[in-house]
Amino acid sequence: MNPGYLYLETHADHPGLVRCLTLDRMPVKEGKSGAAVRYIARFTDIDAAQMHVQNSLRRSLVDIDEHMYRVDLATAVAAVEADGLRHEKVWMDDNLNSAEVKSLTDGYRSKRRRQDAIWRFVGMLALLLFLLGLLGVF
Repeated sequence: MNPGYLYLETHADHPGLVRCLTLDRMPVKEGKSGAAVRYIARFTDIDAAQMHVQNSLRRSLVDIDEHMYRVDLATAVAAVEADGLRHEKVWMDDNLNSAEVKSLTDGYRSKRRRQDAIWRFVGMLALLLFLLGLLGVF
């Protein structure tokens, strides 16, 4: 478990794409040649954080080596914010619509709760079938 910073970056040459990068130190907000950091969060386990974001945004993946996703920035921020891992939002670009990010974050969280409830039901059903099998009902 290594702590670190997960940050979202956009680039003028790649409209509609967001990069999700990690560093062990605080990233510089103004990147090189057109790149701009738009969101920064600090995680206690940066590797798990990046895997969780990858899982949330997997359908939008464009380039795995560059950690680039075809997704709007608000959705990418919501995917990070809705993650169940402990983190601290360090900075978010003022140009982002906070209400939209909150709405998208709530959507991600409710989707996760539904998925968790389904898997709990499947687990309980499997346990019930197992116990019935032990009792010789089947």
